[in-house]
Amino acid sequence: MFLRAATLVLLSLSLTSALAATPLRTSPAAGIQTVQRIDDYTAASEAARASGAMLLVAVESHGGESSLDRPGLEERFAASGTPWVFCRPDAATAATLAADRGLVEMRGGAGLFVVDHAHDAWRGRIVSVLPQTPGKYYRFAPNHLDELASLPAGSLTQRSMILAVRLHPENPRSTEGFCDPGLCGEAEAHSAHQARIRRQGHHGWETRSQRLGGAAAEVCAESWENQDLLDSCVDCVASWRQSSGHWRGVSGSHSAYGYDIRRGSNGIWYATGIFRE
Repeated sequence: MFLRAATLVLLSLSLTSALAATPLRTSPAAGIQTVQRIDDYTAASEAARASGAMLLVAVESHGGESSLDRPGLEERFAASGTPWVFCRPDAATAATLAADRGLVEMRGGAGLFVVDHAHDAWRGRIVSVLPQTPGKYYRFAPNHLDELASLPAGSLTQRSMILAVRLHPENPRSTEGFCDPGLCGEAEAHSAHQARIRRQGHHGWETRSQRLGGAAAEVCAESWENQDLLDSCVDCVASWRQSSGHWRGVSGSHSAYGYDIRRGSNGIWYATGIFRE
């Protein structure tokens, strides 16, 4: 994959301060939650709302085994520390969902999506999509579903960027630390700024770094034009891999991190990652 632009850049300050880290890949100390399986979509949605759970929906044909039936899947999600409701709707409901404009990132076909009813900031919002229809860069694999169990709370764009980092074959470590809402907010704002002006860069970094306490690093990237969300996330991570300086930030171990990505009116997605030691 080609580096998207010669302007892909990295800025950093001395990384000397430390934050308390909370590993997010696994959470065995958080307790075991029950995973409910309700295949009526309306009932599953109501149950997730009532119990403050994450709702995982498999939009699939009914000619074979469901992704939700994979051995060990319920146990992995039960150990996540968050309650879950699994749902595999009937064929008619699945077809309706696949055609819903709110699920455009599912590519109009089979796949899985997550609705967050567990966290106030994202309640009722779609926060993850895993399309099974192949894209330009992203290809679904069954183990990708496992990663949804340990993604931190966040928006669809934040969680998609974090997922793309975790799915990189070289296992970069930047998302093993604490997903800091403040850093995510800064990444969100800067990605939105780049998208608004349709130009990649560290605009206003001196001011932004002061808000972060002066000890932070930032990476930015942009996608090729007219790609969907997951393709663009994978594309940006691959771009970072082609720069040793950027990859030190993305692949390195940090106590705290934040990622986000936004699409500009030019059809290009602009990604930001921010790290603290």
